Amino acid sequence: MPYSLRRRLLTERIASGWLKWPVALRILYVEDNPLVREVTSELLCQVERQVVALGTAEEALKAFEADPFDIVITDVSLPVMSGLELARNILTLKPSVPIIIASGYALTSVVQNLGPNVRTIVKPFEADQIDSLITDLCAA
Repeated sequence: MPYSLRRRLLTERIASGWLKWPVALRILYVEDNPLVREVTSELLCQVERQVVALGTAEEALKAFEADPFDIVITDVSLPVMSGLELARNILTLKPSVPIIIASGYALTSVVQNLGPNVRTIVKPFEADQIDSLITDLCAA
């Protein structure tokens, strides 16, 4: 079985709650573009991280409600429910959760009203940029 298929099956099983994988940092990553989702998931993966990558905000909200994550990284432009709407919904459930909203353009002024635990990153981003942002948010 190809690695990408094994990884997708594992991610789906973890997101559904069928499989638990104890790790230090649980990341919920939301991106509707399958190629970007796969590449960025690989970028986010480290030994001390568990990345659950989903394609819609609705799936992500359901997964978060079932078992909250340590940090959420979402694209801003998602079909049906946007990344900003997802962030608002998640903050209603767990106000202290760090959230990173990724976009092709700067959104700093848009997310200021969401609180100090919500930051933005401009795509495309490098591994060291997202790692630094995750570290800053999770250390706070």
